[in-house]
Amino acid sequence: MTLLGIDLGTTSVKAAVYRDDGTRVAGAARRHTTRRPAPGWAEQDPADWWDGLGGVVAELDAAGALRGLDGVGVCSQVNTHVVTDADGAALHPAITWQDRRCADVAAGLTGRLDDATRAAVRGRLGTVDPTHPAARAAWLAANAPDVWERARWLLAPKDQLLLRLTGVASADPISSIGLVDTGGAYPAWLDVVVPGLTGRLAPLGDPAAVLGETTGAGGLPAGVPVVHGTMDAWSSLLGGGIAAPGDAIDVAGTSEVLAMAAAPGGGAPGIVTFPGWRGLHVHAGPTQAGGDALAWAARMLGLDLTAALAAAARAGPGSGGVLFLPQLSGERAPVWDPHLRAHWLGATFDTGPAELARAGMEGVAHAARHVLDVLERAAGTPAGSLAVCGGGSASDLWCQIKADVLDRPLRRTAERDAGVLGAALLAGLAVGDGASVGELTARMVRVEREFTPDPSTRGVYDDAHGRYRSAQRDLAAMFVP
Repeated sequence: MTLLGIDLGTTSVKAAVYRDDGTRVAGAARRHTTRRPAPGWAEQDPADWWDGLGGVVAELDAAGALRGLDGVGVCSQVNTHVVTDADGAALHPAITWQDRRCADVAAGLTGRLDDATRAAVRGRLGTVDPTHPAARAAWLAANAPDVWERARWLLAPKDQLLLRLTGVASADPISSIGLVDTGGAYPAWLDVVVPGLTGRLAPLGDPAAVLGETTGAGGLPAGVPVVHGTMDAWSSLLGGGIAAPGDAIDVAGTSEVLAMAAAPGGGAPGIVTFPGWRGLHVHAGPTQAGGDALAWAARMLGLDLTAALAAAARAGPGSGGVLFLPQLSGERAPVWDPHLRAHWLGATFDTGPAELARAGMEGVAHAARHVLDVLERAAGTPAGSLAVCGGGSASDLWCQIKADVLDRPLRRTAERDAGVLGAALLAGLAVGDGASVGELTARMVRVEREFTPDPSTRGVYDDAHGRYRSAQRDLAAMFVP
């Protein structure tokens, strides 16, 4: 059996074909750009997504990897939204998860909810944050009313691709966290705060259920079953082998996402609690910047990413006392503050590019530790170790830094693009390639290397983390309008 996984991420469209033992047959990727036309804005052109999909499909087809394809799974970035017509054509640039234009709108919507409703919003976070679909819809209705009036669908990126690939509009309840109630339906309060919103939301389906079949669009062969799929982070959980309570993962992508499977129940302020799915009960915390923060720091130092990593390797643990706070565009978990800003702190005349670059890497690790502290409270148990995947996991140095800062072993997956593998795994579940998530992950997910914490760094990083948290608290009020 051969399965195609597609991941429409923040920086690229990636796809790969796998055999049912997890062996990658072939893969391809195409990058796309994020445009920032105004302060705090971050948009993408959905035409770039479609062009990227066509490019990766053509490359896989040329390699002969699409012959005999048994199923297709798709995942994507979430908290990115695009409004389309009935056929899936975009009517406005996609507003991405990095976009903060809706902060004031979101605060106003939160204020209109009663206490009981607010407690259930966004996986029990209790707030309509600036990336919530209701905030995006309200902003469009106020600032682009002609677009909102013509819009048939408000979709996540994967759902726009699925509509164009199959002709069927759909969504899934995991990607729609914050939009669905505990019964898995769209709640009435959405239409109270944004009239007509629920009528523009697509029908919900199980991530591993067949949505329809390919029509030949996008260059894919016609007649192949396609599943509903889900968000990239959740797909990465599956592709990273998260299948039982206590399993934890760090998805080191454009942002840093930490998640942990647990027994039913639990939760903690600032952490997203997902509804149970096929025996999996997951708590998660996404940060606002991970790899993106390091890429920014490299640019500010006049270095490319490879040179920045090489420079960082010349500095020791603790970066000579320099701290980096990576909140370049506010922060999501666990503080959910859109006004936080980034800082390099503690520089002296002895500070050079090596210390600044390493501080960038350590700052992202400290943000991850902040999330993990609360995540373990939500799950009610410590994480014995974490799987790690995503583009950031390619750096041995960064994996070791994170193991040291988190004081947890990190198990790097052989498949770095765990979201792509997870999307294929969902397709495998749908077409009968495995009876359970646990069976498929045990067969398809492999660990390539383990990074163990260096006990000699414990005191340095505990002290640095305390200063990181204090600096974040003390500086927060400075940037509130």
